[in-house]
Amino acid sequence: MQTFTPTEYLMIDVAGNFGLDKESWTDRLTWFQTNEPLLEDLVKEAEEPALFYAGVQAYRTASQGKAISYPISLDATASGAQILAILVGCSKSASLCNVLSTGEREDLYTNIYEIMCARLGTVSKIDRADVKQAIMTSLYGSKAVPKEVFGEGEMLDMFLEVMNQEAPGIWQLNEALLALWNPEALIYEWTLPDNFHVKTKVMDFQHETVHFLERPYDVVTKINTPTETGKSLPANITHSIDGMIVREISRRCTYDRTQMVKAMGLCFAAIALSHTSRPADKISPNISMVRTLTKNFHESGFLSARIVDYIDEDSIHYAPLDELFDLLDNMPKHPFPVLSIHDCFRVHPNYGNDLRKQYNMILSDLAQSSLLQSIVSQIVGEDTVVSKFGDISEQIVNADYALS
Repeated sequence: MQTFTPTEYLMIDVAGNFGLDKESWTDRLTWFQTNEPLLEDLVKEAEEPALFYAGVQAYRTASQGKAISYPISLDATASGAQILAILVGCSKSASLCNVLSTGEREDLYTNIYEIMCARLGTVSKIDRADVKQAIMTSLYGSKAVPKEVFGEGEMLDMFLEVMNQEAPGIWQLNEALLALWNPEALIYEWTLPDNFHVKTKVMDFQHETVHFLERPYDVVTKINTPTETGKSLPANITHSIDGMIVREISRRCTYDRTQMVKAMGLCFAAIALSHTSRPADKISPNISMVRTLTKNFHESGFLSARIVDYIDEDSIHYAPLDELFDLLDNMPKHPFPVLSIHDCFRVHPNYGNDLRKQYNMILSDLAQSSLLQSIVSQIVGEDTVVSKFGDISEQIVNADYALS
């Protein structure tokens, strides 16, 4: 993974807010260096003028050797597609959304758009924004939006064909998740590794005609009732994992240093002494939560950093020691605050490298896990085997543009 100095992260941030956020690191740095003397004159031309101006001012202040508190922004590139790609272990899909490095800063939406344009030739009248809308909604189960964008015919068929060819893992997984729909279900529930309980009710519209002053009025309300078909499962599963990633970023970056050091010491000692005895008949809130999170780990293959907060002299004996030690060993050397809005993370430029590393590590851990199998088993109510395309977890760690 390419790393940068805090000053370079400020330069990258300014260039990104000008409108170069889809360009390579090198191109962004080159643009900044070329335009550095004239940055204040470019505010009105920037895509994000307020952020651009703030970033320029932070750079000027830092250049004078003064401390700044301005946070840079690093965004996940097509986070929904990233999650689907890692769940199913599809290297081709993962490469399209920067989970695996290709040597370029990939753009899923532009890549699919350009492939479609090339196939359609000069008759192409499609717009990248429309293609992006079709991709985003189709990955969340929508059939209607792609039809609105492309119509029913050659262009729609080509879109479906291109998606299946260029992103086979995420496309096939999306179709498989749609097929999980149960026409008798009132609610879908699953528990994530950090013990976040997901509950999504099946809702449908109920139409009723009421009369007032001898005039009829149609009243539409939403009620919890089974439906023959539904498209919400892919979106809800993806969004639930997306939320967990945000929580994990915060836990791994904004940790309590005293508690982390304590947990590391207890974990190291337990491993070194091969100490496996547990307190007889002892119950505490910490023990209860560690046992729950350990159970979730065994079922999903993903260990949540939430467990660190509950490690003490007694609960350590209920934790998966080797995995806990690896988790603690890979956390940043110093904790730092993270501001997050969905898949956009803002940190002080001193911590840009740490943030990107933690994001890659979380994606890698998810790719190595059996979380998809765990969620599917919970939804269908029985143990279900889910096959993956392959194991891409080791390659993810060094991804250059998963956050960019």
